[in-house]
Amino acid sequence: MLCLTTAAVHAQQPQAVPIAAFINFSNTIPVSETTLSGAMQLSKGQDVAVGLSQEFNFPGTVISNENVYHNLQTIIIKSSIYNNSLLQISKQINEDKSISYVGRIFNPGGADGYGLSKTADGAYQLQKFETAIILQDCHQQ
Repeated sequence: MLCLTTAAVHAQQPQAVPIAAFINFSNTIPVSETTLSGAMQLSKGQDVAVGLSQEFNFPGTVISNENVYHNLQTIIIKSSIYNNSLLQISKQINEDKSISYVGRIFNPGGADGYGLSKTADGAYQLQKFETAIILQDCHQQ
């Protein structure tokens, strides 16, 4: 009986309203490959400001920069300016020795973020997304 009462009380607690950290920025932001390459050179613990574009600067602290595999490096930067959002960029060296980047700016408690992708013409861009659309509701019964 106590377990059922506890579960019912816990389920009725209000959920925090997600905050849109990037509401003042464009839905699509071009990012240069030079910027991405430079970000991969940053060191863990370093305070940085990654200028992703003329309109969008991502200040924060490098919390990780690791070579996950011989051909894959991932850096993560945490920004207190954007509600502790994380900028994650991965650099992959392909079999043909070309380099590809992917990444995202994300905050699980936030309402929005960005995905980094390559366009059809080979340029990189950040594309805004709404977190609620990506994350499925998970209700325990």
